[in-house]
Amino acid sequence: MGGKWLQLLKEIAPSVTRAAVIRDATTTGGVGQFAAIQAMAPSLGVEAIAVNIRDSNEMERTITEFGRTANAGLIVTGSGLAMVHRELIVTLAAQHKLPGLFESRAGRRWRPDILRG
Repeated sequence: MGGKWLQLLKEIAPSVTRAAVIRDATTTGGVGQFAAIQAMAPSLGVEAIAVNIRDSNEMERTITEFGRTANAGLIVTGSGLAMVHRELIVTLAAQHKLPGLFESRAGRRWRPDILRG
């Protein structure tokens, strides 16, 4: 599924060449999703960069720094920590005009929501 998210990110923002993948590295899901994204990245001309969720201050610094680079986008993998920090992530994405995808719970199925940067 992660590789498909990267394809979708390129469809909504074709100029993206660097994608920050916000994940919880303490879960197998976060590690696995990043691995799938990283495997697909070269074929799409994108550099995938893992951003581990630890606390809001670190996340804010990292996303702000990443937002200063050209042709950047975000993919937020599913985790409890991502949901806790959802407002911060969405605010930072909008502030830095970063296009992205955010995994959210819709009924019983997970689906990506598009962050409008």
